[in-house]
Amino acid sequence: MEEDIEILTQILSENLDAQHHWTEHELIESLQGQPYEFFDKEALRDPLTLFQTHFLLFHSLYKLRKRWREQRKYELFIHTLNIECQPWHAGVSALAEKDPLEDYYLDLNQLSTTSGADVESMLDDFWHRMGHSSSKAGIDMPVKEAWQQMEVEPPVSRAVIKRQYRKLVHKYHPDKGGSVAKMQKVQKAYHRVIQAINEEKSHCS
Repeated sequence: MEEDIEILTQILSENLDAQHHWTEHELIESLQGQPYEFFDKEALRDPLTLFQTHFLLFHSLYKLRKRWREQRKYELFIHTLNIECQPWHAGVSALAEKDPLEDYYLDLNQLSTTSGADVESMLDDFWHRMGHSSSKAGIDMPVKEAWQQMEVEPPVSRAVIKRQYRKLVHKYHPDKGGSVAKMQKVQKAYHRVIQAINEEKSHCS
């Protein structure tokens, strides 16, 4: 799930670079709409999913703030009603480092009080309910195209596809000359291929 979170972080970077001031609601709406369609509109009606969406959004924002501080690019102010890129100044980030909310949101275990495996399972369920593993993510992509996007040929196992997905997300990362659009295309292809593998297994059983 680190790859999906990295894609979300890059989408936020793209949005905040283009427009320096947002509210949380505006960002979620942007992520729901074109060209991203990262969050599903219907899934947000469930209170638990709303909390998980908020948490993962803020998790990615705090990741982005740390990254931009290291790059000396921006100082990112994070609040539900005001998410804003501010000019980076030496010493400003050091004064703001003692932020208990940063510790909270950067700890994915806060989404679950149990094991790391449970957290990953819960995140898998979250992406599924948000449409990333269902008919709303990659279903319009032909299976042949999905395999081509994944740069592998069938048949391969889910484990191999997952490793390839991680490899491609890093390969097409904007910092390495790629783009958010390409990363999202790989993401859709990954979920389409996983869907095809699951369908094939169900037919064989």
